[in-house]
Amino acid sequence: MRRALSGWLGKLILLAGSLALALGGFEVALRVAESRQRVRRGDERQTYMQPDPYLGWSKRPGARVTYVRPEYTVEVAINRHGLRDRERAFGRVPGTFRVLALGDSFIEAYSVPFEASVTALLERTIAGAGCPVEVINAGTSGYSTDQEYLFYLREGARYAPDVVVLFFHYNDLLHNVHERYYRQPKPRLDVAGGKVRLANFPVPPPPPAPPPGPPRPVAGSRAWAWARERLMLGAPRAFNLLARAGLWEPLGGDTPSDELGAFAKRRSWEMQYAWRVTDRIIEALARQVESAGSRLLVAYVPARMEVSDRDWELSRLRYEFREDRWDRRLVWNRLARSAQSGGFRALDLTDALRRADGLFRSTYYGRDGHWNERGHRVAAAELARWLRHEGWTPACP
Repeated sequence: MRRALSGWLGKLILLAGSLALALGGFEVALRVAESRQRVRRGDERQTYMQPDPYLGWSKRPGARVTYVRPEYTVEVAINRHGLRDRERAFGRVPGTFRVLALGDSFIEAYSVPFEASVTALLERTIAGAGCPVEVINAGTSGYSTDQEYLFYLREGARYAPDVVVLFFHYNDLLHNVHERYYRQPKPRLDVAGGKVRLANFPVPPPPPAPPPGPPRPVAGSRAWAWARERLMLGAPRAFNLLARAGLWEPLGGDTPSDELGAFAKRRSWEMQYAWRVTDRIIEALARQVESAGSRLLVAYVPARMEVSDRDWELSRLRYEFREDRWDRRLVWNRLARSAQSGGFRALDLTDALRRADGLFRSTYYGRDGHWNERGHRVAAAELARWLRHEGWTPACP
């Protein structure tokens, strides 16, 4: 009996030692990865963006930069026309169906390899044998609808696209009426008499970048922080239940950003004004596109909380959203009314992304908030389905 007990005790000690060794190794691995990211990560935008007196900023032709994040490491290469794309020629290419994609960082897609981006996937999906297709990626990180409209006027129309897809995200709204994107000066469009006019040309150059601060010291266990974050993102209610036991601070009390006010049922004066300006900008873009013999589609890019019930629950707990005051479908519903009254077509990508989203197969990164490769695949497939259904694509064999 004593020998058997001694044997079990030895096994428990061995198991505990193995578990401690594994946890220690995990802790070391997390700290090493974090230190490498602090060394390699910089302000990537400063590397490949340049001041632009018309657009605020644009991508520098021929530039290359590598984005280093906890969830991905991706190289971004810029072509000779300042796009994250293959080399494309201005002017109409006989026999080739062209789509021009206007958007922000979701479309520039710096969080995935170029071949896994929504534009590259859409190009491969709708092309066929003897039926050449080009989907031109004109997305630029930080752009809003106003800059995308100005880009079309200056450069986008030169590609003579058959279809223009304007990707719209909720944070476009307020930035469409601001002269700064955080610290970066940007253009502002005034709307009077139904006409859109550039109000601050030339856009002033950006202020000098502040010197980088010292790296923050790593405090506490990284493995514990990793487990805490995963629980918060994956099961926010369980996270708060454990918070009651004193393991960590519960969610709640955070102040929502001004941009999140787009989901508030009681709109601020600024948000109402932002919607009026945004409506006029999209309508002006639709007129320009139609006058060039092309078609415009506005594709709605939902935030992660609009797709994932877990993330919506996390947002509700973090910002103390009340059902009677906040609605995660509010932005799309308002955009759909704009499309109806403004005479342009709109496509909501939310349902397609939601169907593909799940506990172990998300369409968004957990930390970053952009689409992962799965999200880009779903968005490209839904766009291809819509374009074919509406007869906007050529009848490829």
